[in-house]
Amino acid sequence: MILLIATGWTIYCIVCLLTIWICYKSYPSVVLFSRQWYYLRCLPRLPTHWLWGHLHIIDGSEKMMLHFLNYYATNDIKLSAIWFGPFIAAAHCYRPETIKIVLKERKAHRLYRMIIPWIGTGLLVANDEKWFRSRRLLTPAFHFGVLKPYVQVYNECVQTLIEKWAKLASSTESVEICDSVSLLTLDVILRCAFSYKSDCQDLGKQSPYVTSVCALSRLLVQRLLYIPHQSDFLFYLSPSGREFRRACKIVHDHSDKVVRDRKTVLEEQIKKGEPLQPTGGRKYLDFLDILLTSKDEDGVGLTDEEIRAEVDTFMFEGHDTTAAGIFWTLYCLAKYPDHQEKCREEIRTVLDGRESFEWEDLKSLSYTTMCIKEAMRLYPPVPHYFRDLSEDTIIHGHLIPKGTFVIIGALEVHRQPDVWENPEEYDPLRFLPERSEGRDNFAYMPFSAGPRNCIGQNFALNEERVVIGKILHKFSLQLDDNHVVEMVPQVILRAKYGVKLKFNLLADNCTE
Repeated sequence: MILLIATGWTIYCIVCLLTIWICYKSYPSVVLFSRQWYYLRCLPRLPTHWLWGHLHIIDGSEKMMLHFLNYYATNDIKLSAIWFGPFIAAAHCYRPETIKIVLKERKAHRLYRMIIPWIGTGLLVANDEKWFRSRRLLTPAFHFGVLKPYVQVYNECVQTLIEKWAKLASSTESVEICDSVSLLTLDVILRCAFSYKSDCQDLGKQSPYVTSVCALSRLLVQRLLYIPHQSDFLFYLSPSGREFRRACKIVHDHSDKVVRDRKTVLEEQIKKGEPLQPTGGRKYLDFLDILLTSKDEDGVGLTDEEIRAEVDTFMFEGHDTTAAGIFWTLYCLAKYPDHQEKCREEIRTVLDGRESFEWEDLKSLSYTTMCIKEAMRLYPPVPHYFRDLSEDTIIHGHLIPKGTFVIIGALEVHRQPDVWENPEEYDPLRFLPERSEGRDNFAYMPFSAGPRNCIGQNFALNEERVVIGKILHKFSLQLDDNHVVEMVPQVILRAKYGVKLKFNLLADNCTE
């Protein structure tokens, strides 16, 4: 018994020392860290373990999320603390009025530093004046005039996926769609970011660049969920850390080469006195073209390093998140065939015998858009956002100190019963204008909210409209009754066992 107690205390001391060391590396001072610990322990919370805090129940499962939600609702808790061991805690916000206060913050959380080796200090992780400048310079890249030609890219990329699925439509077997949709959105983002045709949908992950992008996404999720790897020192000593470095080098070498080559072409056009023109037979300017010509009010443009950071950020933010929005919407429409058929009727009317969508068609896909929005309410692609408070803040009567790590729960606020009527029900009509009137702007946030909201949300929503529209125009979707779909709230909202659907080629698309 004495040996058991001694062993327990030894483990406890090691965890405490490791936790303090990790926190000390992240916090500007031990005094600030101690102050946060003091005030956060006064917040309401689920019962904690003396050593693990809430770590023993944070398993990234749907059951865990419902457990937290039920506890908050039963005890009328509007702000809580989540403990990651005996010393690290975060304030957890999941009410519109609370989220509104927190999302006024423009400061990205310290956890985003783990992404910097990949994407640099681009828009996602930049703070203060650097963030303001980047946001200002990047805004023209998402103007509707720039987004308009991308519709053709969406059409071409989803057609590759449709042809792949059409070969499986005659089979009675269901198809796991998450990986295929992820490769589709990667194909789209590669073409729109810097006109790189990787053929990743046909080749899978054979390309070193594509393999590296997928590996970086996977390794980041693993690192964020494993507390010891919050330390750079421990992470880069591990096999995962070494793999992360190798993948970063491959991605950066590729991005650097593309930026250099395109810059050379641009300089040649300027020497000849020609306006900026697309290269490589393209009819549109891509994201990289816009970045290369962006200048602030002083006439200063982005450096090569800044351009690479923004391109890599665009890749990171616009790949898995958009894929999640698409495959969760397809899952919902397969689960609710009445809504699926209404979408299909609208799509047939809009296309009017054509095979591809045009820019002007998108505004007419009102019912399909409501179905996408409702899917993202139930299954927000990014279930949680993170902020650091830049000053002491009073929230629901509690003082939350400067520098506190705050978790904003999109997944939780989207399922609040006093905010959404019958929140577990899939009801696209709740997004009708008359039913949306008066709803708090912070009650629905699939693209975050406030000053740091997603700059590319129109790009993503347009892509989802075209992809889902073309898929429903070709196939009838059915669930696989033998397959369990369970959401996993990680950095991206994933399906634990994937999403399996059956594809039935519609009669008017069959050929003899």
